[in-house]
Amino acid sequence: MKKFFAENSPGLVALFIRSLALTLRFRLEDPHGILQEEPTKPRIFVFWHNRILMMSYIYERFCPGRKCLVLISRSRDGEFISRVGSRFGLETARGSSSKGGAAAVREMVRELGLKNARDIVITPDGPRGPRGKVQDGVLAVAAASGISIIPATTHLSRKWELRSWDRFQIPQPGAVCRVVIGPRVAAPADTDPEKFEPTRKQLEEAIGD
Repeated sequence: MKKFFAENSPGLVALFIRSLALTLRFRLEDPHGILQEEPTKPRIFVFWHNRILMMSYIYERFCPGRKCLVLISRSRDGEFISRVGSRFGLETARGSSSKGGAAAVREMVRELGLKNARDIVITPDGPRGPRGKVQDGVLAVAAASGISIIPATTHLSRKWELRSWDRFQIPQPGAVCRVVIGPRVAAPADTDPEKFEPTRKQLEEAIGD
């Protein structure tokens, strides 16, 4: 039974996400028309770790026909999230600030340089926080590739909020889910991490709470 649950629980979680999504009322807010810009060009999307539950579904729904590479930690939780995401067609680069981060950054930069590159998706405060604080990874990817960063977030009319480090959010059935895109944040002009601070602050403000 334990083996069955371990092998099938990602599928059950994906089914839960899809079932919950059917009860939600999604409202896309993309005032800058970012999702309509340059449909063949890769994008770097970021959102806070506590919004991760519904984001695979949201990407599938609002970015139809696109593919993405998601940065996921090498932890056991990261492996589980990766397996859930695969049910939505998402692929992963494994690494975090504590383990494998440099290799994952190189993989994403290489990806963005390909002719038919996938989008890159990163939770910049994950996997351990601090909550709402952008780490260097996404800034390094943007600086090396020259591609701007697109903040994304959700605002729920009703939700449960867990007592985890990130205050993980779970929509309540029937809630309104506002999906907010932008504004775009330019990549750091320099690849030196010591010069990332202005972009970091701008990105944290753009993602919001």
